[in-house]
Amino acid sequence: MDLSAFIGELRRRHVVRLALAYVVVAWIVIEAASTILPALQVPDWGTSLVVVLVLLGFPVALVVAWGYDVTRQGVRKTGAAAPAVVSPAPPSAPPSAREAREAGGMREKSIAVLPFVNMSDDRENEYFSDGMTEEILNALVRVKELFVASRTSSFAFKDSRQDVREIAEKLSVATVLEGSVRKAGNRLRITAQLIDADEGYHLWSETYDREMEDVFAIQDDIARSIVEALKVELVGEEESGSLVQHSTENLEAYTLYLKGRHAYNLWTEDALGRSMEYFRRALEEDAEYARAYSGIADSLVHLADDWLPPEEAYPRAREAAEKAVELDPSLAEAHTALGKVLGWYEWSFDRAELVLRRAIAENPKYPEAHWVLGSVLPCNGRLKEALREEKEALALDPLSGTFRAFVARIHYFLRQYDEAIAESRKTLEHEPGATRAYVYMGQAYLAGGEPKQALEVFREGAEVGDVLSLNAYIAQALAALGEKDEAQRMLERLEAGGDGYIRAEFVAAGWSALGDADRAFAALDRALGARSGGLIYLHVDPSYDVLREDARYAAIVQAVGVR
Repeated sequence: MDLSAFIGELRRRHVVRLALAYVVVAWIVIEAASTILPALQVPDWGTSLVVVLVLLGFPVALVVAWGYDVTRQGVRKTGAAAPAVVSPAPPSAPPSAREAREAGGMREKSIAVLPFVNMSDDRENEYFSDGMTEEILNALVRVKELFVASRTSSFAFKDSRQDVREIAEKLSVATVLEGSVRKAGNRLRITAQLIDADEGYHLWSETYDREMEDVFAIQDDIARSIVEALKVELVGEEESGSLVQHSTENLEAYTLYLKGRHAYNLWTEDALGRSMEYFRRALEEDAEYARAYSGIADSLVHLADDWLPPEEAYPRAREAAEKAVELDPSLAEAHTALGKVLGWYEWSFDRAELVLRRAIAENPKYPEAHWVLGSVLPCNGRLKEALREEKEALALDPLSGTFRAFVARIHYFLRQYDEAIAESRKTLEHEPGATRAYVYMGQAYLAGGEPKQALEVFREGAEVGDVLSLNAYIAQALAALGEKDEAQRMLERLEAGGDGYIRAEFVAAGWSALGDADRAFAALDRALGARSGGLIYLHVDPSYDVLREDARYAAIVQAVGVR
């Protein structure tokens, strides 16, 4: 530890404060002794003894201060010196975590696992530090008594210089885990420190110098140390088994899986393609790696509709998801991926709901399962229940642009346009590039009779996103503004193809806005043949209102099976 860090550690442990207080109190005691003891006819050696005892007590007090934090809440034991020190926030900082907790906005036993810093010389090892973070986070999620901020929310603060108290307040948690990873060949150095968000002091810290083969043991050690520090009671399998799921013993497969998840979380067409390649290579190393199969299913599902035709992506996704479930029936991610295929593509809505409720039973804190369930329930006409599920997903992952955007979408289906616009704006505050938020906000403006604002929103979304279907929404807004020739040219250009996959049901909504029912239903027939995902909301989407009196509309609704 260098001098500046040592001084900082002295301050954090309140050693300087206690030393000053000791000197003041010692001076008062010595002065009092030199006055009172002679008056009581105590020999001179009595005063000398007091002075000696006071001097001997000074180093003892410093040692105690180093080993324990002396705060206004009492004495708290600290761990070993951490690699990085988080100083208490200045008086101008926002309300403390404890104040937020007392106000009812924070759980007592709660934690956010911030992305571990990659300290390796090779910056490409970012995948490993991110993966380490996710593995610890997933382990803590298994502890029933502990609330854990989800991955999306925690990773929103990656590379952030915000004060720990600010982060804790935004995520409604009482503690924060920070750490770093240095990977050099097969050697690992991992540091971790658990910080009380109220004052910034360390509840626990540790440094691990191990071999790569010990990576799962390190993750479990960290998770259990956090549980012990927070005094959370383990129950059932938590108490006896490992908190970290050892889904493979093949380190190369595990490394490839982490690389795949790192690419998957970027959510671009290119990155999703790369993630599938990593997952495929992981399976070459371990053919029974359930999480790699689940990763392939997730990647294919998110490529579908926007970048790949549904019939090309979803059947392969189902095959991978079913294999993952077969290999590991307890894997909530695999059940959720299967639920996406059943609900979004096969239109087996009742079965999708059962599968998704199984996912939630396996992991009630998995926000994506609640999100997907909320996306399927409208197909059975249960919009209000769907809204509750989407809000549950958002409560578990408050900074997720996807989950908040779907809250906006359900409000739009409920024809609560002001609420849909407000939630879309909140989404863009956290995630400026969230294409879905532009879509749902623009749709709400359009359905609410404000086509000019809708056009501005759609065009802005088209500039920041790479989803061609946004052009169909632009055509809808142009048609509503009376720019029918331009809208028609745009729709004809989209139907001609050549630029990439375009969802036919969105083109249908464009022709509907132009009053051309025949071309609208021709597009819906193409969407039906492709089993395009947007058709599952045909019966609740205001974009198709003008078609509802046509007999062809009822036939398509019946073919999809929504109600």
